[in-house]
Formats: sequence, structure tokens, C-alpha cells
Amino acid sequence: MADGVKIVKKKPVTQYVMEKPSLQTLLSDPDLEEIMVNGPGTPVFVYHKVYGQCETNLVMTNAQILKTIQDIAKKSGETISPQRPFMDARLPDGSRVNATLKEATPTGPTITIRKFRSKPFSIVDLIRAGTMTPDLAAFLWTAVEGEGNYPLNIIVIGGTGSGKTTTLNTLITFVPPQERIICIEDTLELNFAGRKNVVRMESYPGDPVRPPLTMNQLLINALRMRPDRLIVGEVRGEEAETLFNAMNVGHSAMGTLHANSPSEFKSRLTNPPMNVPEDMLPLIDLVITQARIKTESGLKRRILSVVEVTPGETTISFNKVYEYDPRTDQIVRTDVPSIKEQELARLTGQSVTDIIDKRREKQEIIELLLKKESMSFEKVQEVMYEYYYEE
Repeated sequence: MADGVKIVKKKPVTQYVMEKPSLQTLLSDPDLEEIMVNGPGTPVFVYHKVYGQCETNLVMTNAQILKTIQDIAKKSGETISPQRPFMDARLPDGSRVNATLKEATPTGPTITIRKFRSKPFSIVDLIRAGTMTPDLAAFLWTAVEGEGNYPLNIIVIGGTGSGKTTTLNTLITFVPPQERIICIEDTLELNFAGRKNVVRMESYPGDPVRPPLTMNQLLINALRMRPDRLIVGEVRGEEAETLFNAMNVGHSAMGTLHANSPSEFKSRLTNPPMNVPEDMLPLIDLVITQARIKTESGLKRRILSVVEVTPGETTISFNKVYEYDPRTDQIVRTDVPSIKEQELARLTGQSVTDIIDKRREKQEIIELLLKKESMSFEKVQEVMYEYYYEE
């Protein structure tokens, strides 16, 4: 937490009190995930990683908000005006900014900052935080690796702030280093921490000078770039059908999607604006459902289920291989055999026992990493590189 700050828990709103209220103090606090300036003369709100929504003792004037917006626009090279009264930009540290003027928000200009984490969470961090277990991490490692030739297509779903992007980012660690990744995002959020064989692409909403550049346009172009792995930061529109067509011809893919359950995942994909035919949905092998859970000790992000998508007689079915147990606050393996492990064994000419043994070896590696005092994203990636180059 930033210096000179205290948290005061009052009903109905927790207060975030600064000795010297300033936007810079909020930006420098690593415990804050979001900063919300709702307009002049009203308290700025923040989203704290432990305490959730908090009201601060910072109140900005109309002139202060406008100056901040113009400073951000100037530094980022973006434009905002009464004719185009909203702006998406990035701060130098990578934080995402959305700003509006009174033409769009009549009560006054606003600023919303989604803070960028300069040090991404590693798979070890997520296990220590309780988001997943070593057993599940090893299963996902096996799925991402796919014995080198048959990686599974994976979608992480959940609501806003559930940690979808964080989980996706940790899964990237398991992609063999020799593979070329093409990453398409609405706004750059994923962190590749020095991985060399990566191309990053970003959409653009368009302005009076520069035409829009859509996720779908970027994805279509990415298919001409010989990707070994496609990563779509968030699937939300017409690019969904393009992505499924790409998987249908053999491209491996991972991404996130806003949905709260596998059934909602199916509904969103098969309806406008995505319009993916239902018979193509089994091209996604795994759906990871994640959620943000409120508890007495604070907010927790948990993987609620991991399901395998399989074709059924009339519709797709979900084979649940992992499920969250609220009594133990852990995600545990179900008694349902993994169809995907069976398929991987068949495709590689191995037995299911061979695949399970390799998964257990991966789990042992992860458990060794957990015993080390500090395992940053970069250090975990170094271990993965050693693993793949020694194979």
C-alpha cells in the first residue's frame, strides 16, 4: 500500500484515506486495480485488490480533470474533443485509460484507469493465492503443451475483474519457446516478459484522421503470418467466427471471453455478434471458468470449473474434469475421466497412463517451484525454457 494511506471499513462503503490526496498516490499504490474519477466535485473511487470498491478522500475539480485528460492525450498521442468526446489511451506504465467529456457524460468529464501490473503473476503466484492447485496447473500445462504437436484450444471465461487475463497470461508460460505467437488484443494487456518469438497486434477505434482497425481485421492478417499459436485477448465480436475457422484448419488458439458459465459461453458464441455455428464449438477443447468471490477475509479469484467441450448427439456437452469446492476453498479433480487426455494418448501413440505419468512429472516440477521463496513470472518462464530445451 502507498505511504500515508489507511483503510477505514465503514458501512456501506469502505474508505481509502490519504494524508495528501492525489491521483499520483493512487497510481503508485500496487494494491489498487482501478481508479474511477466519476466527475467534478465527487469522491474518486478505487478498486482495491483486497477490500474491493473504496471511496477515497480525493475530490477533483472540473479544471483538474480536464487538465489530466489533456495531459494523457498529449503523452499518448490520442485525441479527445467535443466532436469526439471519449478517448482510450495508455499511460507510460501500460495502464489503460478511458476518458469522457461533458458531451458524452453531461455531469462532467470522467477518467477510468485500469492499472497495469508491471510484474505479472506467475503460475506459482496463482497457486499460492488459491486460484488453482498444483494438480490443475500440471493438467493445464499438459493441455497447452499438447506433447508438442497437439495443443488444446483453450478459452478462459468469467465476469469483469474475475482474473481471466491473468490466468491466460500464466498459461502462455507453458507454450514451448520455439513456437511463434501472434497475439491480438483490443488493448495491450498480456505480458510476454522477454519471450522473443512474438508479434503483438492491437485494434484501434478510429478517429477523423485514422480509420478503425478491428480485431477481425487483425486476426485475418495474423493468419497470413504463419502463427504456431494464436492468442486473442478477448473474443467479443465477428472475430469469433474467424477464430473458429482458423482452428478448423489447424491453428492452435487461446483467449478469453466474457461469460459466467459454460452454458453462457455457448449462448454468447452462437448468437450475434459472434454467430459461431454450434457444430464448430467442439473446436474449443477446454473452457476454464473463473470468478471473483467475496469472503470475510476479502476478495478472492478462483477457478470454478474446467470443462472439456465434446460433441453430443443433438448439442455439445461439457465434461467437467475440475470443480471448485467452497467447503475447502479449492478446485479439485472430479471422478470424470479426461476425454482430452485419452485423445492426446491416441494421437501420440501413447497410453493414457503415459500421459498421466508425464502430467505428474509436471506437477512435481511445479511443487518444487512452490518451495522456492520467490518465483516471478520471468523465473518461471526460465524454468519452462530449460524444461523444453532439455527435452
